[in-house]
Amino acid sequence: MEKNLIQFLSIFSESFENNVISKITISFKNNIISENIIDGEIKAIYIKQFVSKNERKLSFVFRYPTKDITKNYDFFEAKELIGSLIGVQFLQADLFLQNASHHLVFDKRGKSKLIKKELGSERKVEEVHNKIKKRIVEDAPFLRLLGVFTAEGKLKTDKQDKFVQINKYLEFFSQSILSSNISDNFEVVDMGSGKGYLTFAMYDYLTRILGKKAKVKGIEYRQDMVDLCNNLSKTAGFEGLSFVQGTIENAEMNSSNVLIALHACDTATDEAIFKGIKANAQIIMVAPCCHKQIRKQIKPQDELNLLTKFGILEERLAESLTDLIRALILEAYGYQTKVFEFINSEHTPKNLMISAVFRGLDEHKRIEKLNEVKALKSRFGINFHYLEKLLGD
Repeated sequence: MEKNLIQFLSIFSESFENNVISKITISFKNNIISENIIDGEIKAIYIKQFVSKNERKLSFVFRYPTKDITKNYDFFEAKELIGSLIGVQFLQADLFLQNASHHLVFDKRGKSKLIKKELGSERKVEEVHNKIKKRIVEDAPFLRLLGVFTAEGKLKTDKQDKFVQINKYLEFFSQSILSSNISDNFEVVDMGSGKGYLTFAMYDYLTRILGKKAKVKGIEYRQDMVDLCNNLSKTAGFEGLSFVQGTIENAEMNSSNVLIALHACDTATDEAIFKGIKANAQIIMVAPCCHKQIRKQIKPQDELNLLTKFGILEERLAESLTDLIRALILEAYGYQTKVFEFINSEHTPKNLMISAVFRGLDEHKRIEKLNEVKALKSRFGINFHYLEKLLGD
C-alpha cells in the first residue's frame, strides 16, 4: 500500500479512536481504471460517524447522478473500504477533524501527496444518534405466545419483519381510531385473520393500552388456524377475542363498527369493503392482494394503450386502477379515505393500505365520485369493477 495512504489511514484510525472526526469526503473519480471496486456510477462519497446501540459507526452516503444511497459500516469495514478506494477508483480523500484537516490527493500516474491544514478555531464534531424507535407494543405476553419473542423476552431473528409489521399496523390503526367517532365498545371483525398476529395486536392495543371495551373476532377459512388462535386467546386471557371458521363472502358483520381485511386476494378485498359499507362500519382498513379482475378488462384508449405494452407495467396499472376505484367508491359512500404504503417493501411486497373512516353521506359528493369512476372506466376500457357491482352502482 502506498505510504501516504498508509499514513492517512493511520490518522483516520487515531482520529476515530479520539472521536475528533467531523466528516470525510472521497471524490474525483478516476475514469482511467478498468475495474470498479464499487459501482462505477458513484460520483463521490460523504462519510460521517454516528452512534447505534452504544457503538460508534460510520455512515457512507454514495452520491449518484440522480440519487443518494446510504450504507452503514463499523470502523474496520469502513477503513478497509476507504483504503481500497483511494488512489484506485477515487483520487482524493479529505479528512476533516476538530482542529485540522488532512487531504490525500493522487494524480493519474499514481503519485500522491498528503497535506495537513491547521484550523484557527475548532470545527464542530457532531455524533448523529439513531432515533430510538417508539414501538406501540414491545414485549407483550401475547407476542411470546405467538412465537414472535422467546420465552425469555428476546425478539426472534426470523420474526423481526413481523414485529415491524405489527407495530406499523397499530400505528395506522390508532390514527384511524382517533379520527373516528368511536369512543368505546369496539366491535372489530378481522376477515382472513390467518395466525392472528394483527388480530391479537388489535385486541391487546384496544383493551390493555387504550383501556377500551372491545370484542374482536377473527374469521379464517382454515379450521386448524381457528383452533390454534382460540387456544392461544384462552391462554392469554383475552376474553373478548375469538376466532371462527368462515370466508369473507359468508361472514356476518352484525353490529361490527370496525372491519379489517389484510391481503385478501383479488375480489375478496371488494367483498370485505362491501360488507363494511353495508354494515355501516365506522372504520374500514384493507391491504389488497392480487388484482386480476380489472387486469383482464384493461384496454386503454389512444396512446395510453402503451401502458399495457410490457407485462410488469400492465400489472402495476391494474393494481393502481383497482385500488383507485376502490378509494373513490369509499369516498362516494361517505368515507374519508387514505391510500398509503403500509410498510416498506423490504419487509413485505404486499404493502398498500386503504384506510377509510366514515364521515357521513353527501349525495352531491356521491354523484361526483361515481362519475369519476365512470370516467376512469371509460378511459381505460373497463367494463365494471367488482365492488361497484356488489353495491349495485
